Amino acid sequence: MSTFVWPILIIGGGPAGLSAAINARKRNKQVLVLAKEQISHKLQAAPKVANYPGIADITGTELGKALYEHASAMGTEFKRDEAQQIVKDGDVFWVMGREEQYQARKLLLAVGVMENKSIPGENEFEGKGVSYCATCDGAFFRGKDVAMIAYLPEAETEARFLAGICRRVYYIPQYRPLPQSIAENVTILSGVPKSITGQETVAAIEIGDQSLSVQGIFIERPGIPPLKLIDGLQIVNEKIIIDENMETNIPGVYAAGDCTGRPWQIARAVGQGQIAAIAMAKELDKR
Repeated sequence: MSTFVWPILIIGGGPAGLSAAINARKRNKQVLVLAKEQISHKLQAAPKVANYPGIADITGTELGKALYEHASAMGTEFKRDEAQQIVKDGDVFWVMGREEQYQARKLLLAVGVMENKSIPGENEFEGKGVSYCATCDGAFFRGKDVAMIAYLPEAETEARFLAGICRRVYYIPQYRPLPQSIAENVTILSGVPKSITGQETVAAIEIGDQSLSVQGIFIERPGIPPLKLIDGLQIVNEKIIIDENMETNIPGVYAAGDCTGRPWQIARAVGQGQIAAIAMAKELDKR
């Protein structure tokens, strides 16, 4: 557990989060970025970015790499981790990650488009066979059959972990291209999950015209929905409500980028990240 209190902690390493990191470092504020990916999956999926001012032709991966390297050169600290829960304690926020716990004075949610649509049965069986962290909960399913529904390639690492302790892993990627091989006891299936079924606990997952008998289901999305991250956050029509400084209804918590609504454009995300960084730095200076 980290006992250092970060002045600014950013959840999300896309254009909004990296823009905020760059601008906060310009104001001499220590910044930690928590992100599952070095370059956001959404940028990686863009073969060409043609509407970013001043750059006529660049791939999403190239732009993401340039933003990351800029933020890193400015002295931004990065941690490959995923925030699981946020709790406010006085004027400090505790961020519980998969790997560690972190403390911060100011938080920026730059988590991208909110994936709030759940699979039928997912919410009912959460904690009863449905999990969002293979390394956290995989041991409960040692020697059993499980499924992993993956929305990003980074989930393949989690699938390999499960393969080492579970009897069989059904890997159901929702991204392209499909992986060719993961591990000997991992079966890769193509199709969209239809429902999760069972009685008191998970018993099966329906995919296409198949019903797979499993005891556990792991779901790897780009990030946990903000409503599950922190209690009381105001969200309307799947967008986080912010003021002109990008601050949410929770003092000290800011949001920027696609999670604040349309248009889902990189230029908008970068601008909002800058505004949030300036606002957070000003508030910290008042201390």
